[in-house]
Amino acid sequence: MRLHTTTWGKGWGLAAKVLLAGVLGLVLVTGKAEALIVDLDAYVDMAIVQDDLTTPLADGSWVYIVGSGDNINDGLITFGGTNLIADSVLGDDVILARIQIPLNSISNSGTFFVTVPYESDNINYVYIRYFNTNSDPVTGMVRWGTSSMFQLGVTLGVATVQFDQNQQLAATNYNNFVVIPEPSSMNLFVMVAGLLWAMRSRMRLATGSGDGSDEGTPTDP
Repeated sequence: MRLHTTTWGKGWGLAAKVLLAGVLGLVLVTGKAEALIVDLDAYVDMAIVQDDLTTPLADGSWVYIVGSGDNINDGLITFGGTNLIADSVLGDDVILARIQIPLNSISNSGTFFVTVPYESDNINYVYIRYFNTNSDPVTGMVRWGTSSMFQLGVTLGVATVQFDQNQQLAATNYNNFVVIPEPSSMNLFVMVAGLLWAMRSRMRLATGSGDGSDEGTPTDP
């Protein structure tokens, strides 16, 4: 005599296999799972100061939060030799956010607090880049600096970083920042017109050289 419990066990085993096959099929159809979105709570507790090492950065000064796959700050793009581009990164660095002091903090404090969501697949480290200017975009001779690189640790979908740990952040670097202008519609029109003119000129030359004309050829007396 067979027990019903044995039949139930076989039934549930078959159902589990069918369910597992369905889940695997869904994964194959939809592709890989989306990257995990993590909230980065980023802040500084002590004022980011100007080059006198005392005065906090003025209200409205820019701070860039930059993520990276490794623990190397790859720096900024240079243009024309020594000019820098503020809104740029190199290597595997990625700008996660641009904020202005004193976001979520008191005025003239040189501090900020912000929550920035990011995809955690390729971001393992983070640092900040800060400028003693409220110009947007950042241009001209500007004092600026960067923090140390911090490894991210995620707990329950949240990573927290205090960027001024054991250090006073100061804008002591001094460089000229530029913005590379995008070509205007008129410039593009002139460039395309020039290319078309050059193509037509070459076509005319090619046609003229093969038309069989004997102009200029000497004849027998």
